[in-house]
Amino acid sequence: MFRLFNRYYSIKHTFYFAFENILIVLFLVWGTVIDAVWVHLLLAPLICQLVLYYSDLFPPFPRFSIKEFLVKHLKAMLWAAGILFLCYLIIPPPSTEDWSALWWRLALFPLLIIGLRFGYQTLSITRHLDTPILIIGSGTVATILKDYLVQDRNLGYRIFHFQWDLGTTNKTGDQLEHLSRFVKRQKIKQVVVALRDRRGQLPVKSLLHLRVQGIEVFEAVSFYERIAGKIRVDWLKPSTLIFSEGFNRMHLIRVTKRVSDILFSVIGLIVSLPVFLVIPLMIKLTSKGPIFYRQERVGERGQPFMVMKFRSMREDAEVASGPVWAQENDPRVTALGKIMRTLRIDEIPQMINVLRGEMSFVGPRPERELFVKQLREKIPYYDLRYTVKPGLTGWAQVKYRYGATEQDALEKLQYDLYYIKHLSPIFDLTIVIDTIRVVLLGSGAR
Repeated sequence: MFRLFNRYYSIKHTFYFAFENILIVLFLVWGTVIDAVWVHLLLAPLICQLVLYYSDLFPPFPRFSIKEFLVKHLKAMLWAAGILFLCYLIIPPPSTEDWSALWWRLALFPLLIIGLRFGYQTLSITRHLDTPILIIGSGTVATILKDYLVQDRNLGYRIFHFQWDLGTTNKTGDQLEHLSRFVKRQKIKQVVVALRDRRGQLPVKSLLHLRVQGIEVFEAVSFYERIAGKIRVDWLKPSTLIFSEGFNRMHLIRVTKRVSDILFSVIGLIVSLPVFLVIPLMIKLTSKGPIFYRQERVGERGQPFMVMKFRSMREDAEVASGPVWAQENDPRVTALGKIMRTLRIDEIPQMINVLRGEMSFVGPRPERELFVKQLREKIPYYDLRYTVKPGLTGWAQVKYRYGATEQDALEKLQYDLYYIKHLSPIFDLTIVIDTIRVVLLGSGAR
């Protein structure tokens, strides 16, 4: 894996993605006048990949049946063809010859993409492209790590396990030799150390011997962070947070983030003006109560503020029950509110909170004070999420389902800690792009 914009990507998936787009361009270039249709050649893979991405068909590809695979890709290609048709009407090729040369290739390149992806998926299933990885150690950490790698086969690892036993010191030399032979025989590329207590147990000589041979060696906590995009709080020690990289709060980063927040919120409010005209009328026609819902939430440094939303629940939603977590198919949500929540329309007024400086466009979602008091008593490091401004969307929102329990809050905190550690304006932009995909797919809302 490699890191780009504070996110980690599979090398093999990235190589495939690059290969696929280069092949598309070469296919369109073949037999055409490059200078005449160059903009169109670049537009085709760009539109194609955007549609595939927002159809949830981006590397690593979800594992579908053959029927699902073909149907989903054909639908995506039809959307791409329609968008390209409109683009080429606006910016047509300069000659009739260019039109004919381009269109028959555009008609065929969906078959090229489907064939390529089907072959890549088949090859991935055989595990021939997987990276051999060795986990050294035993106990909970090693077990959780192995289970995660096994469950998410799209990560592309072939797992081997080696238990380092220091019960008797005279075995150390034999184990070192055995480990070296094993690594060479299985062509191990990466080693992860998952020992319960490294003091007096870490096989330093053996790991150093592997490292100088070019084999990557990782500590379990940092490796899990890379592959999962979250930080396990039950594995954390204060020293891990203090001495690890990240948690950068340079003044330039804070200023850039604030400027982008103002820019995005102003643009967002202008674009959503029709929503502010239509939704209030629909709310008034479909249910009793105010148009806007204001509620106190906890913000940066624990400071309270009033969050604004379009009302999506009945006016008396919490009269009998008091503050409670949202539920799946929550009976308190109105019919219109369910649609608004699915499309995230109810969150649009929070751009006013962003403009005021109470929230950011990207950050941990703000919680109510009652829930915060409960969670900070049960979840370690929970207060760290209040070292940044809460956000309209966040890393936890695009990586995890809607949270409605304390266990969900723990899972989201682990993603929030990863975001806080790796915070950057470009990381924020990738999260916004992911949020659009989540909204279009209608996932995660309640």
